[in-house]
Amino acid sequence: MPRSPFLQVIPPAAALGLGGLRWLLQGSGNLYTATAKRFYVPDPDLGWRISSSEPVWLGLEVLAILGAIVVGFAVAAAIVRWRERKTGRPIRWLRILGWAVCGVPLIVPVLAFASGGRPSGGVDELPGASGVQVAAGEVGGMIDAPAGRYQVLEHDGSAISVHLSAGGEVFDARFAKGITGTLALDPHDLHQPISGAITALTAEVDTGIALRSKHAREEYLHVDQFPTLGFTLGALTAAKQDGAGIAFRAAGTVAMMGKTHAVEVTGTLKPVDATAAARLKVPTPALLVQADFTLAIRDTALAGDAGDFDGPDLPIHVSLVLVANR
Repeated sequence: MPRSPFLQVIPPAAALGLGGLRWLLQGSGNLYTATAKRFYVPDPDLGWRISSSEPVWLGLEVLAILGAIVVGFAVAAAIVRWRERKTGRPIRWLRILGWAVCGVPLIVPVLAFASGGRPSGGVDELPGASGVQVAAGEVGGMIDAPAGRYQVLEHDGSAISVHLSAGGEVFDARFAKGITGTLALDPHDLHQPISGAITALTAEVDTGIALRSKHAREEYLHVDQFPTLGFTLGALTAAKQDGAGIAFRAAGTVAMMGKTHAVEVTGTLKPVDATAAARLKVPTPALLVQADFTLAIRDTALAGDAGDFDGPDLPIHVSLVLVANR
């Protein structure tokens, strides 16, 4: 009699074991697999940027599939052994087929390990607002940059990130492509009127997982009805010097899915020096904006889906590279 058909369970079982080891080593506790995992790494000028390293990050759903494959091979082996003992002859075609495919599941953990691990200093979600905070009050400080109109540059440093907790996972919904907008100010005299506005394309939302991003576009943002999100800057309510830049507080308005929301924005605005411009490949004069505000889900058009979220608020971070209009 040929060798035990249960030997064919070993390769998929090894795939499950290696996949489980990979999942534990990842340390993210993620439910879903990301074929190109997004990490944020520290940046001396932008604060944080997206890492160029995008490894395969296994999720529990893949481990469940591998587990089901192990069970399937075990059941098939039991049937083969029962049938062969009953007939007294081997089922050669089924054994050959089994050996041909039993090693395929090993591709999953091998690809994951080969794609690399977490980059140095990398974190899964964009860290919360940090740095100098300024209380409402006097507007002061200045920036060594020319007065005029600045426009958003499509760059790794230009993005809108919404920090979400939903479905048992914490992740960022990120808008990085198709952001447009302008900021008009006199950096030497912040008492002068300031105006600004940015627009993001809802179809460009990226949650880090393709299927989840598709759900965000179709089931939550309804991009066919609401193709853009918008933010309009109001007046500065406070500002103070923060190194070469300023820390500020301002009023603003968010336009989202047919509704508008007044928000208070806090953040920093600083010039791009020659060293940073060369490293970031940014033309000068240029400014870097880091700003934060929060929307209460119950006040937005997402109120009907509030039960799908694990928290009541949408913390939003705006990072922009602005270059002077020429």
